[in-house]
Amino acid sequence: MNRLTEQMVKFAFEMDKGGIKRQFSIPQEIAHFTSTAQIAKIIAMKRGIDTRLATATALVHDIYRIKTGINENHAELGAPIAREFLKKHSDFSDKEIEEIVLAVKNHSKKDEIGSQLEELIKDVDVFDSYFYNLKKDSDHYRRRFYKVAEELNLNKGDYEY
Repeated sequence: MNRLTEQMVKFAFEMDKGGIKRQFSIPQEIAHFTSTAQIAKIIAMKRGIDTRLATATALVHDIYRIKTGINENHAELGAPIAREFLKKHSDFSDKEIEEIVLAVKNHSKKDEIGSQLEELIKDVDVFDSYFYNLKKDSDHYRRRFYKVAEELNLNKGDYEY
């Protein structure tokens, strides 16, 4: 997975062009997708999910936002970009790529239940964002955060969503 991480970091730096107004800077984006990849691997191991798929999903889940700087509809609009990126830079089968693409497409739908991989990236996205102090006032986000914190056996007194 190291190669895919490197390719994603290169992609992000290529997208760091002047003139694009961004909600999050490219360094912030890189920090987010690399940390979500590590958290995804850990949670995938606990849940019995393929760690390669989990890590790849985390790396590309915000690819549209990285490319355009636009957050609105970034999950759905990012799906085809993720597909193209993975076909070019990974050795995943077409079936595996489509699993990842579906998870990317649906990762912003925190109030819906999807496949194991979709649920993993939704949970990891919320959990990682919390530690960057990016909390949404939403029961869906709160529930996902506490679910992951409990999975990781974190002390309840150490955090509050």
